[in-house]
Amino acid sequence: MFNSSIIDHQFPWNKQGKEFIRNINSHYRSGKANLGQDFFTPCLKYCCQYRRAVGYFSSSALLSWNNAIAHLILDNVTVKLIISPELSEEDKKTLKIVTDEKERKKLRQIIADQIVRDALNNDDFEMRQKLLAWMIANDRLILKFAFPQHLEQVGLFHKKIGIFDFPWGDAIAFTGSANESVNGYNFNYESIDVYRSWITADQERIDIKIEEFEEAWLGKATGLKTLSLSQQTIKFIKDYAPNYNPLYSNTNKSHQFKKISQTVEKDQRWQHQEEAVQKFLKVHHGVLEMATGTGKTRTSIKILTKLGNENKIDSIIISTDGNDLLDQWSQEMLGWAIQREEKFRVFKHYKNNHELEKFINNHHKAVIIISRQNLSKLLNQIEDDEKQRIIIIHDEVHGLGSPENCKNLQGKHQNFGYHLGLSATPEREYDQEGTDFIFEEIGEVFFQFGLKEAIERGILCEFNYIPLRYQLTDVDKERREQVYKQKAAREKEGNPMTKEEVWTALSKVYKLAEQKPEIFANYGESHPEILRSTIIFVEEKWYGDQLLKTIHKYTHRYRTYYSGEDPTYLKAFAKGEIDCLIACHRISQGIDIKSLKNVILFSSARAKLETIQRIGRCLRTDPKNPDKKATIIDFVVDDEETKDRLSADEERYLWLTELSQTRRINSDVY
Repeated sequence: MFNSSIIDHQFPWNKQGKEFIRNINSHYRSGKANLGQDFFTPCLKYCCQYRRAVGYFSSSALLSWNNAIAHLILDNVTVKLIISPELSEEDKKTLKIVTDEKERKKLRQIIADQIVRDALNNDDFEMRQKLLAWMIANDRLILKFAFPQHLEQVGLFHKKIGIFDFPWGDAIAFTGSANESVNGYNFNYESIDVYRSWITADQERIDIKIEEFEEAWLGKATGLKTLSLSQQTIKFIKDYAPNYNPLYSNTNKSHQFKKISQTVEKDQRWQHQEEAVQKFLKVHHGVLEMATGTGKTRTSIKILTKLGNENKIDSIIISTDGNDLLDQWSQEMLGWAIQREEKFRVFKHYKNNHELEKFINNHHKAVIIISRQNLSKLLNQIEDDEKQRIIIIHDEVHGLGSPENCKNLQGKHQNFGYHLGLSATPEREYDQEGTDFIFEEIGEVFFQFGLKEAIERGILCEFNYIPLRYQLTDVDKERREQVYKQKAAREKEGNPMTKEEVWTALSKVYKLAEQKPEIFANYGESHPEILRSTIIFVEEKWYGDQLLKTIHKYTHRYRTYYSGEDPTYLKAFAKGEIDCLIACHRISQGIDIKSLKNVILFSSARAKLETIQRIGRCLRTDPKNPDKKATIIDFVVDDEETKDRLSADEERYLWLTELSQTRRINSDVY
């Protein structure tokens, strides 16, 4: 037992801490308590050791540790975590097939190491990754990975226990459903039972939990394989980790600690975001037109932070199309909400999330992420006098101009105090009515920052543009003639095709042109490197399948990524385990793979938006490759029919040729 008088002298905060900890309850559950604020944060803040066995750990837990992180870093607190890797279906199958124990151990080690590598390769929260690496490299956070032998075929290590040890001799053990993540602490429905050493009846339970943990930690638990990180991964982490305490500011002699959200260094390359924020705060509404990769989301969050800090908004509505984008926004807003002193609750209404009524019933200091198709249900139930203190954000705002949205959302935005649209190009191709609707509802473009400016500032990388010329075959020309015949027939019937219908049908002829695969195969013979770190965009699955034979000559590490296929392929590609992906439209949005070098456009839309989104995937700068220069391969038709005018291919060729000549400007210029 510790000498409490010595401890209290060395750590004066322990007197207050001991009093606080002694008021910890015996049970907590979400809805009646905030697990992060009421239990985990004070225990982390005052403990000298934290031992945890849990099914799932996310680096987002560091956001929940925010108020205690300075103590964990400064006062040599040790955090020991036993966690369970979430096995993919492929991992489960492999573990089941492999019978040799040495091979199984190698596979388990790979899976365990990859968890940490994935966390450190995720640049969405740079400061969080630096903290995670620093804590592991300096033995403040020690990880072990549990593989239950009887569970390898079905799921996770389900033990969820924790023990806090305090410098004055107290201990707290708990058991329950909470995971180590932002969601586990704050948003999921969770409950925990708590055992306190100063309660005589609890001591036996604490001893049992400590024994369970130590058996697992030392690898002595029956039916459980426990692995530490490999030496290679430890070296990787130490190389990655900053040499300095990432929370410490050398310019501040009082040794103050900054919040995670305040530690991102200011970089003049991103000054356009501050300019955009200031302009929006003056106009209160409009469209933010910024190229893919230049920080539309980050700029929006800066706007929300400013409005929230000045108490100008009570509620936030964020709407877009597609579950991937909605999921991304949910993660972004959870991180934003948890860091604020005045917390915002985050609701979701899309896919399997149905929290619309919860938001409507109490939307004070609340955020809702909602699909555009459900937006009218929400807007119809908010009183006009409440809208003045609400901001509504439309991501990919060009989608707002669809005929259905024009019908359902007409006039629904005007009473909001703030409305913001985000897009790389808000104008809708072939649809002036839809474009006009966007600007009427949201406002005109108030700020622009395009690809050229982004390349000049070094936000996006320079690129080479390689146009491959092709001609239409007789079969292609016959397919084109069928479009014109259909157009004439529809006019004769009194049901003429719209301009959009004609261009869509014609563009499909060019996107599926017969000569392109052969021309690409010839190019590949002299440039096999073009199939390393590459995404190939095609119009249809059968067309992409024609390319597989050519690709197989140069690499066996390729996969198709058509609609509905295994999303683990995309993750494997991001890790460098796959050289080449053949994809259709759906990968155009919501992907950020900084190592991607090449994009090949077998399918190119007449609208600039899709091209900007697709080429933007390989124009992301790569911190691991500062000299990265991307390559974009395009197909441009030589067609007698278009000699007297610019075809869509020629327009794109001229635009990309000019853009490819853009060079980075020294930062002193701006």
